[in-house]
Amino acid sequence: MNLELTNKILANETYHKELEELRRLEKDRIFCGHDIQHFLDIARITMIICHEKGIDVMPDLIYSASLLHDIGRTKEYSENIPHHIAGKEIAEKILDETGCSSGIKNRILSLIVNHRNQQNEKDSLESIFYMADKKSRLCFACPSRKICNWKEEKKNMNIEV
Repeated sequence: MNLELTNKILANETYHKELEELRRLEKDRIFCGHDIQHFLDIARITMIICHEKGIDVMPDLIYSASLLHDIGRTKEYSENIPHHIAGKEIAEKILDETGCSSGIKNRILSLIVNHRNQQNEKDSLESIFYMADKKSRLCFACPSRKICNWKEEKKNMNIEV
């Protein structure tokens, strides 16, 4: 399966700069990080949930959105702009640089903007993406879970399918 847009994003200079800045800003972070592993976990979990629900999605759309969904954290840390809002702006620039079509770009931007929205329409791609982001966290194995600001009932303390 060809993930053409996903691989264009991975090769994009702006993406690399933002990702490197994110690595620098999170170098000493003791809580969940926002790295390629996290991004790919979300893509894979989203794909699994969609498959289980019988929802047909383009893997390239999901993997691309996953790579970009937390890229705004650089501005959240440095300028106090919520990362889903800053991420939309950064992602739009990257998607334009990759030649992404406007239809796919709008779907990706919607996933980015809504990945923190608990009120997404049930079984929408946005709600599944939101859920995958939360399920990707391995709280049960986290050395910082006792001082984490996530509420106990939100922490993933078991492995689930």
